[in-house]
Amino acid sequence: MDEADVKAAYAGIAQAIATFSGVLVDYLAGLDSRDREFAENFIAPVLKVSPVKGARLIDRATELVEHRVVFKAMAEGRIDEGKSLMILDLLRTLPIAQALVVEKVLVPHAETNTYSATRQYGVRYIHRIDPEAAERRHKAKHKARLVEKFNLEDGMSSLRLTMTAHDAALSYDRIDRIAKALPKDRRTLDQKRSDVAKDLLHGKETAAPQGQTMVYLTMPVTSALGLTDEPGMLNGYGPLPAPLARDIAAGGIWKRILTDPKTGMAEEISNIYRPTDKQRELIAARYPTCTAIGCRQPAHRCDLDHCCPYNGTNTTIKNLRPKCRRHHRMKTHTNWSCENRDDGSHAWTTPRGHTYETAPEPIAEPAPF
Repeated sequence: MDEADVKAAYAGIAQAIATFSGVLVDYLAGLDSRDREFAENFIAPVLKVSPVKGARLIDRATELVEHRVVFKAMAEGRIDEGKSLMILDLLRTLPIAQALVVEKVLVPHAETNTYSATRQYGVRYIHRIDPEAAERRHKAKHKARLVEKFNLEDGMSSLRLTMTAHDAALSYDRIDRIAKALPKDRRTLDQKRSDVAKDLLHGKETAAPQGQTMVYLTMPVTSALGLTDEPGMLNGYGPLPAPLARDIAAGGIWKRILTDPKTGMAEEISNIYRPTDKQRELIAARYPTCTAIGCRQPAHRCDLDHCCPYNGTNTTIKNLRPKCRRHHRMKTHTNWSCENRDDGSHAWTTPRGHTYETAPEPIAEPAPF
């Protein structure tokens, strides 16, 4: 067994789901028109699922089959179910003509990138062709904000809050800062965060640390001034609609980052062993997450790794990359290796010799020349 067998088995999951979706849609087409309204009651007892689950399966299958490019890619095992459903979600607020264009762009991207990277790329692409689509989506999702409780096993429950990305980032940062400021004891940091959140919700006194709750938002100055509608990038989350980003930026502290007009990448700063605060901020702007393949740990929670070992002069933007502690250890203590390339990309080579690449993310649109 090797990686190709694992990849083929995983592709088989997507192919099976696509086959099921096609069969289900064909089954629905064969029902009497008067019975289709109650189709979930036909399949629920057959599949041993609830009618609610049956209705979800029908809606999902119908939408998937209607989008032929996504459906074909899934049926051929080129993208998985999660990416397929994410692309469909992005298409929902677009007019049909635009949806067809976006679908053909996102599927090839999804074939070679992670879920998060494709979603971020898709949101930015849709911003460019229909700036108002993102705002429509945000308003619709904002209306659906809620608090949900899920019962777990062994006397535990999970509480989930749905709110804006900005509010969630601020809330998490506050909980995280308080948890990290607590004295050392036998609790893990995750356990401390849970206890802090509980105390805050219960109105109990919590020893809040000094310092201001912070989030990092990057956006072109033309968008901040309302001259364009390019999205802002919320660190650790991704693109935000321009109007929402402007509202956040209005009350914040602004800093300037110069970008390369050809690529949109953040420009270099420079040169001592311990990275300066400016270097850390610039690297986080250029590489907002851990540079390991598929890892989305925000850069501000990562180590800054010297890809080429420190030689006295190479504490530079070109040589530093954010790596979460786990992937920093993987690079240092195992047979994995990595290199920084001249175009700003970061290449990882596995112990078996496979090479994968992560690319820096532009924070501005490249100049049209």
